[in-house]
Amino acid sequence: MLHPGRGITDQFACIKVVCFRYIVLSQRNALKRIDLLMLQQPRAIDWTMLGFLCLAWGFAFLLVAIGLESFPPLTLVTLRLAVGALLVYIIMRWQGYRLPRERRWWGYFAVLTLLGNLVPFTLITWAQQRIASSQAGLLMALVPISTMLLAHFFVDYERLTPQRILGVTIGFAGVATLIGGEALSGLGGAQLWPQLAVVLATFSYAVCNVYAKRLPHLNGLAKAAGSLIVGALLMLPFSIVIEQPWQLQVSTGPLLATIVLGVFSTGLASWVYFVVVSNCGPNFLSLINYIIPGLSFAAGVFLLGEPASGSQFLGLLAICSGIAISQRR
Repeated sequence: MLHPGRGITDQFACIKVVCFRYIVLSQRNALKRIDLLMLQQPRAIDWTMLGFLCLAWGFAFLLVAIGLESFPPLTLVTLRLAVGALLVYIIMRWQGYRLPRERRWWGYFAVLTLLGNLVPFTLITWAQQRIASSQAGLLMALVPISTMLLAHFFVDYERLTPQRILGVTIGFAGVATLIGGEALSGLGGAQLWPQLAVVLATFSYAVCNVYAKRLPHLNGLAKAAGSLIVGALLMLPFSIVIEQPWQLQVSTGPLLATIVLGVFSTGLASWVYFVVVSNCGPNFLSLINYIIPGLSFAAGVFLLGEPASGSQFLGLLAICSGIAISQRR
């Protein structure tokens, strides 16, 4: 607005400020609309990457169990982070990218690796020594619920809707039905603390999913490499002091399992994770925890000929229905 009492220069300066603010706000709104459009329409490549994460993280439970035969928990976590960091860093440099030099990004990496690697890896690895994998799988299905609630408050375009609540609830019920009553009957009691450890790990994953989406733009390779490098460096002193890994008697099988765990379930999976959460948002990513039990059941029945009950097929149907409902736009 022009003011008669001001000089021409001051009035033009006010006009410039107003125009600049309008342009900045318009760009921000346009970026939000673009992000919303991308989140509403996951592409075939996004579902493919989600499938890769399901395989990589689904087999991680088996690989961790094998690795624990020779490595204690902290050392196993340190090794998988180091192997993953080395692989992703080599790919990043081969693709022509570099790690950011700004100090703020190394703070971001520290938070990412604490929430997405150190806390959940350590808690789940410790808990797997004390509870059945079926219980761990059921408790991990809490990730979509936690993510849905957090995203509602901290991600503008991931609002809580009745349709999304219905889909996530049906999916969780499907996982519970698929895994069976033994996992439900074993909740609480003497194994309460390891079960709570898995629950805490699921919440840590949910917070990481939302936090990763809110970060400024950076190539997924750089995010993965930076967070894994920081994670390995943070875990190394604890592993050395507490577990003294140089005294271990390592067998070939657990060593190979740990390398595969670092390459596929940590390094490549972290890279794909950052791409998916950036493109499609935390709620889409969290569906992994519903898909993995379904894939395990389907593989056992159709590839290995394992017996299955009618209720388990109903659970699989509920999982598929819940995913379809929650992702319908």
